[in-house]
Amino acid sequence: MLSRSSTYALRALTFMAASPETWLLNRQIATELALPPQFLTKILRELAAVGILESQRGRTGGFRLARPAGQITLLEVVEPFDRALVGGVCLLGQAVCCDACACPLHQDWKRISQSLSRLLSHTTVADLAANVRAHGFPGPIPRSVLQTLAGTAGAGVRPRRRT
Repeated sequence: MLSRSSTYALRALTFMAASPETWLLNRQIATELALPPQFLTKILRELAAVGILESQRGRTGGFRLARPAGQITLLEVVEPFDRALVGGVCLLGQAVCCDACACPLHQDWKRISQSLSRLLSHTTVADLAANVRAHGFPGPIPRSVLQTLAGTAGAGVRPRRRT
């Protein structure tokens, strides 16, 4: 339901929440999460532009959270990438879609959209990070985990290739 940009943004911020004071390089985050580095750079720059991240150039630079993870809602993270999803845009693409002149799906989509917005606005990056600590990261297994597994389990474990 969320765009790839939103999903990558949430994964990156969840990873960054583990060391909020540390400047992390884009390529380090991309490697750990098996994300495309150039695409991730655009996402991180957008998050810096809206004040969710701080960015710093130079040897000791990179990206870090602009404020504590418990103060960053998932709605803030998703909004720059999925405005249509959380912004009340007509699901069928009508220019005008409101209670007075509704499309056939208006009432159902309004209910779903409001529910999603409520969920995203009441969940923080810290909540997501706690869930990941308890249940693991969705998606590709981070390379560092694969390397650890390969070192202890033998040569049978190989990184999955992206398709």
